[in-house]
Amino acid sequence: MRFLLIEDQKDVRKLMQAFLSEFGSCDMAVDGIEGLASVLRSMEEETPYDAIFLDIMMPKLEGQQVLQKIRALEDAQKITAPKNVKIIMASALGDSENVMEAFKSQADAYLVKPILRDKLISTMKKAGLQLPK
Repeated sequence: MRFLLIEDQKDVRKLMQAFLSEFGSCDMAVDGIEGLASVLRSMEEETPYDAIFLDIMMPKLEGQQVLQKIRALEDAQKITAPKNVKIIMASALGDSENVMEAFKSQADAYLVKPILRDKLISTMKKAGLQLPK
């Protein structure tokens, strides 16, 4: 599987990469602008990500905006479910307003930090990712 982690905190990136490496490769972006560039590149090269883990509070472009832009890019290219990328919001913001906004913008799942391995795996499954046993 191919993952993209869009997260501005280095310690969270390292932890998530360690967890995700069990299931595949993980590209990383430190902000929303860099993350969108990675998504565009994957579309151009026809090497789509299976899942994107997206933080909400980031510099330059916040996660909710990145989510909306990714879905708009998919719409423009007529990429629809189940072929679209699974997007899992991963944030310290667990309030209902942020969670509802993410799902309105077509997030597949929402993971509240701190990130624990078991919680990550169950969230990936809820998002519809087929994980190896």
